[in-house]
Amino acid sequence: MRPSCVAVSVSLFALLVSPTFAQVPAAAMNKTITISFTSTGTAKSPEGETKGFSTSVSRMIYVSSAGRLFMRHTASNAKASRGGDFDPNDTRTGKGDFRFNGDKLVGVIPYAAGARQITVTFDPNFSSCTASIIEGHTGGIMRRKGPNGIMYELSGVTTSSPSCSIQSGNAFAQ
Repeated sequence: MRPSCVAVSVSLFALLVSPTFAQVPAAAMNKTITISFTSTGTAKSPEGETKGFSTSVSRMIYVSSAGRLFMRHTASNAKASRGGDFDPNDTRTGKGDFRFNGDKLVGVIPYAAGARQITVTFDPNFSSCTASIIEGHTGGIMRRKGPNGIMYELSGVTTSSPSCSIQSGNAFAQ
């Protein structure tokens, strides 16, 4: 692991175990946050075929009035789409762990090899937001499932066009 990856990993661990990290700001409650972006790179299939990919990714997070986070994830490309809903008690690997750190919502989504960090920053009234995404890997390689459910070895992964929006209420209930 490169020194910069070690520093990021240590920083992420410190944030995730911090007791004040999980406090949800009152202004964020009963709101739905939507983060969207495109992930591109090169994918190697289990059969050894290598080709470029472009995947549209969306993550919706509803912050309940009790401060619980409910999530919906979708990933799609020209050939397939997959996703799922996650409640706070969901223990499935890969759903990601999102927590508040002051005016930021930070999520880490683990993969078979590598991880993605999504950071959402809000204005003081929690009426607008911006998103940034970091793809983390060891030795330049990530392993994760594609929209078709097949595990791929990825390289040269970048994200582009991150967007973020916030709305009052539970978008899942509509």
